[in-house]
Amino acid sequence: MTTTMTSFAVSVGVADIRRCPDVASELVTQALMNAPVAAGEVAGEWTHATLSDYTGWLRSDQLEEPVNRGFCKVGEHCRTPLQLMAVINKPRTALFARAENNDTLGTLYLSTALPIVDTTVPGRVQVVLPGERTGWLSRDDVVIREGEEIYPRAETGTITGYARAFLGRPYLWGGTSWEGIDCSGLVQLCYRMGGYIIPRDADQQHDFLPCRIDRAAMRQGDLVFFGSQEITHVAMALNNKEYIHAEGQNYNQVVINSFDPADAHYYPRLDQIVWAIKRVAV
Repeated sequence: MTTTMTSFAVSVGVADIRRCPDVASELVTQALMNAPVAAGEVAGEWTHATLSDYTGWLRSDQLEEPVNRGFCKVGEHCRTPLQLMAVINKPRTALFARAENNDTLGTLYLSTALPIVDTTVPGRVQVVLPGERTGWLSRDDVVIREGEEIYPRAETGTITGYARAFLGRPYLWGGTSWEGIDCSGLVQLCYRMGGYIIPRDADQQHDFLPCRIDRAAMRQGDLVFFGSQEITHVAMALNNKEYIHAEGQNYNQVVINSFDPADAHYYPRLDQIVWAIKRVAV
């Protein structure tokens, strides 16, 4: 093994982060394109990565040099310092190779943020990718942000709307994208899009949020934590009785359940192990 410490960025749509440098090791989380990485120890084809909210091992070929900001083309003869960011606001979108055809370089996912270098082409924007590459995104699948506030605060209805877009998507332990997602990954992702940065794991989210709510006062956007002896699961309330979550025991997908025994989607197992309800948007 060799040891270095260098700043990189994730260079693929979604990168697996594993507990050990082995493809068979536990998937602890995933990182989306352009996520900053402090790269440390190297073991064969793997690099130990420190993310903003997790550490683990990823394949070294999924890292590139971070984007070097320059200038954005906003007119035929006009450029401005590179301050515009394209934030993907759909569950997934194609990354196109060119402005004028449908050849793709891959798929990008909700909340991925990339600097824009060209806004002059109707229907698409050109973005900078890690490793001094570029690609094109559909304007319909991004919001354009300026400056540092790329995830402005949104109403809880907007946040739960992002969660609803994942209904039926597969559960994946450690997952953070449309391809597969876990309970805390869904919550973290949707709240990021709503302008709230919260920790990655359910127990961390519980400890991070100070505002505890009685079940009778539960409302849209509240986080419901479950567990018998420790916190093992989290869901997002849709109203005073329903919640949406990525469930990996019975459903293995993102579903809506209810605390009302009269509802067809009542889930008695979780009703019996509610640990706490916390409010994010206070």
